[in-house]
Amino acid sequence: MYRISSNWTLFLKIFFPTFWIVFMGLFTLAVLIATEETSIFLSNITVKVVVGICFLFFLTLFYFSIMNLKRVDIDKDSIYVSNYFKTYRYPLTEIERTKEIDFSLFTVLRTTLNQKGSLGKTMVYLLNKANFEHYLESYPENYTYFTSDSNK
Repeated sequence: MYRISSNWTLFLKIFFPTFWIVFMGLFTLAVLIATEETSIFLSNITVKVVVGICFLFFLTLFYFSIMNLKRVDIDKDSIYVSNYFKTYRYPLTEIERTKEIDFSLFTVLRTTLNQKGSLGKTMVYLLNKANFEHYLESYPENYTYFTSDSNK
């Protein structure tokens, strides 16, 4: 079995949002309960609104982007998708299409299933290119499942 998702997935999905929510949540709470006696600057209503909106904006951004990342393992016949709490197995024949999005620092692979699975119809994960290329060298017959936009 090959893990084709990056090691950064655990850090980005679990640790980074947890620490950010704790520290920025406490800072936002401190700003919201600040009075003129504790800090003149932080007691300003404009500062409170801006800090609250920024906290909610980044919380929403995390929820719809990095918290949706999945851990993906693959073998000859199946793809195993995990949200770090449960792991589900899907046959490779269930893959409808894949799309590789290459950013300069990392690559994201979006895999869409034919039918909605337990973790949704679309799986997004950071790709470990070395492991993925090694998998494709080991199982060249599965090349078409991951390299075209329409795998029908």
